[in-house]
Amino acid sequence: MFHTLINYNKHKLNKLKKIDLLKKIEEAKIKQKAGNYLEANQIFQVLLKSNNDSFDLLYAYGLFCRDLKNFNLAKKVFLNLINKFPSSINPYILFAEILKIENKFKDAERVLLKAIKIDPNHGDLFYNLSLLYFALRNFDYALVYIDKAIKLSINNDIYKLLKSEIYINKSNIDEALFILEDLNSKNRIKKDNNKEIRINILLADAFLKKRKFEEAEKILLNLIIKYQGLELAYLNLSILYNHENQLSKSIKILKKGINVSPNFMPFYKNLATFYRNSGQLKLAIETNLFIISRNKFDFNSFYELSAIYDFKNHKNELNFLLNTKLEKLNPNSKIYAAFAISNLLHKEGKFNESAKYLKIANDESMKYKKSDLSLKIKHTEYYRSLKIKNSKNKYLEDSSNYIFIVGMPRSGSTLLENILSLNPEVTDMGEVNFLEESIKEAKDFEDVYDLYEKKVINQFPSSILYTDKSLFNYMYCAVVSNFFPKAKIINCIRNPLDNILSIYRANFLKQSFSFSLTDISSLYVHYFETMEEYKIKYGENIYDYHYEDLIENPHNIIPGIINWLDWDWDEKYLSPHQNKRNVHTASSAQIRKKFYSSSIGIWKEYKELLEPAIEIIQTNKILRDKIS
Repeated sequence: MFHTLINYNKHKLNKLKKIDLLKKIEEAKIKQKAGNYLEANQIFQVLLKSNNDSFDLLYAYGLFCRDLKNFNLAKKVFLNLINKFPSSINPYILFAEILKIENKFKDAERVLLKAIKIDPNHGDLFYNLSLLYFALRNFDYALVYIDKAIKLSINNDIYKLLKSEIYINKSNIDEALFILEDLNSKNRIKKDNNKEIRINILLADAFLKKRKFEEAEKILLNLIIKYQGLELAYLNLSILYNHENQLSKSIKILKKGINVSPNFMPFYKNLATFYRNSGQLKLAIETNLFIISRNKFDFNSFYELSAIYDFKNHKNELNFLLNTKLEKLNPNSKIYAAFAISNLLHKEGKFNESAKYLKIANDESMKYKKSDLSLKIKHTEYYRSLKIKNSKNKYLEDSSNYIFIVGMPRSGSTLLENILSLNPEVTDMGEVNFLEESIKEAKDFEDVYDLYEKKVINQFPSSILYTDKSLFNYMYCAVVSNFFPKAKIINCIRNPLDNILSIYRANFLKQSFSFSLTDISSLYVHYFETMEEYKIKYGENIYDYHYEDLIENPHNIIPGIINWLDWDWDEKYLSPHQNKRNVHTASSAQIRKKFYSSSIGIWKEYKELLEPAIEIIQTNKILRDKIS
C-alpha cells in the first residue's frame, strides 16, 4: 500500500513537471512568434539544462533552430532525437527536410528510406520522399511515392495537390486539371482559404502550361482582388506576362506587388531578371545590389551581377565575395558564388584562377544533378534511325513561314535571332518547345505540322515569318524536312572548344550535361555528326552559320544569310545591338554590345582545364582540324 502511494505521488509529480515544461515550451513559442528570439532562446537554454531527455523539448527546440535557419544546430537536435527515440518518425522527416534545403539530396533520401523501414505505413514519409524527388525533377519517382501516400490516406488533399503539381511538371495537364477541379468543387463547400489559394495557384500554372493565358490571368487577378497581400499571385502573374513576352507588364505587376509587400524578396529577384532581359541593365544592376544589401549571402544576385557589372563602385561587396570561404557555404550558395568569382576573374584576365573556381562550381553541381547526356543521345538516335517520309506533301507552301535555328547552346544563336528579328515581318518566338510537344502529341507524323501551327497561332500574333530557336530541334531535322518542306533550318556552328567552354561557364540549370566537360564534348561530337548526316539528306533546307565568320566579317556573312533566306537587303541587319527586343537567354546582356571578338579563341587560355574536351573532340577528323 505504502509503495503504491509513493509510485502514485511520483507519477503525479512527473505529470505536473511535464505540464510545467509544456507551459514553458509554449511560452518560448509565443516569444518566438512575437520576434523575441533572444528571450525564446533563453527559455530553451534553461529548460535544456534539466530536461535534455524530453522529446517535446528537443522537438520544439529543433523547430526553433530550423525556423531561425540555424540548420547545423537543428540537424544535431533532430539527429539526437532519432538516436534517443528511433521509432518516432517526425524527426526523420524534419532532418531530411533540412538536408534537402542544403541540396544534400542523397543524404535526405537515405534518412527517409530508413524511416520507411521503421514505419512503412506512414503517409507523410512517402509524401516527403515524393517532395524530394520533385525537387530533383525526377517526376516519375515523385509520382510513384505520392501515389503510395494517397493510398494510405485517400482523403488527404495536400497529397493530391502535390500529385497535381507533379502532373503539371510532367506536362500531363489534363490529369492535373481533373484533380484540381475536383478539389476546387469540394473546397467550395468546406471553404478553406489556404487550400483555395493553393488550388488556384496550381490551376493558373496548369493553364499557363497549356498556354491558356487568359484563363490563368483571370485566376491570378481574382486571387489578387480577394487576397490583396498574396505575394505568390503577383509573382506568378509577372511570370505569366513574361511568357507572353510582355516584360513591361511583368515589371508593372511586380512593382504593384512590392507596394503591397515590400519585404518579399522574390519580387526583386524577378524584377532584376526582367530588367536584364529587356535591356535595362542599369536597373538590373541596381536591383541586384539592393538584394545583396538586404542579404549579403545572396550569391544568386552576385552571380547575376558578375555577368553585367565590375563592382567598381562597390568594392566592399566585391571583397566580401572574393574572400568568401566556399567550404562553409551550403551547396547551392557555393555553386553560385564559385560561378560569380570565376566570371569576375575571367574579366580581369586571371584565367587560371577563373578555371579553378569554374571547376569547383561545376563539380559541385554534378553532385546533385544527374547528367542527361545519354537521354539526349538516345533521343537523337531514335529520330535519326526512323524511316520518315511525307506521303501527302500537303504543307509545301505554308511551311515557308518557319525558320528553325538549331545547334548547341552558346553557339551564337541569340545573335543570329537578333539579326533576323530586325525584319519587321518576323516574330521571334525564342526557345519555345512547340516542335517536341507536337511530335509527342501526334498520333502520326502527318499531324505534327497542324499541331505545331496551332501552338504558334495560340501564343503569338499573326505574322508572315516566325523564328524558332529551340536549339535541340536539331534532333528533329528529319521531321522538319519532311513535314515542313519549305521551312528553313539554320545550323549554328562555333569553334568546338570555345563552344564547350562557353557552355561550361554558363551555369545551365536545366541542361544537366553542361556540368561535365566530357559530357558537353561528347554531346557536341554527336550533334556535329548528326547534322553532317542531315546535311547530306536535306542539304537544300539547311544553312551552316559560322559564328566566328560572322564576328570577323559581318559585312559579308550577314548579307549571305539574308540572301539565302531570299529577303530584301537592309543595312539595319548589320546593327543587331540596336535591336530593342526582349531576350530571355543567358546572352541577354552580351547582345546589347556591338560585334566583339574577345571570346574567339578564348579556349586557349583554359587549355589545361579543357584537356578532357580536347581528347574527345579529336576523335572526329573534321573537328580535329578545326582546333589544330
